[in-house]
Amino acid sequence: MKLFIYFGLMIISLAVSLIIGRLQMKRTEKFWIPFLSGFLLNIAILGIGSIWWFLTETDGISRGLGVLYYCIAMGVIGVVVLIVLSVLKIKSN
Repeated sequence: MKLFIYFGLMIISLAVSLIIGRLQMKRTEKFWIPFLSGFLLNIAILGIGSIWWFLTETDGISRGLGVLYYCIAMGVIGVVVLIVLSVLKIKSN
């Protein structure tokens, strides 16, 4: 169950970042503000997830790798949000 929550937070973070970024881009028709808000939301969700994983895991290597994977996921999700929003921006023009 714990592993399901661990990977579920990554998927939730991706979905929420994309939805918030897309909705804000529709409202403002700008690019960087929706990207930054989606990316900062991504950092907040996975940052809280990192703290949760670090506090609940007992093995030191698992703690370190879990937080490292969340940091890698932050970067990957940021790139995905950037690409999706730029494609949506090009299609709207």
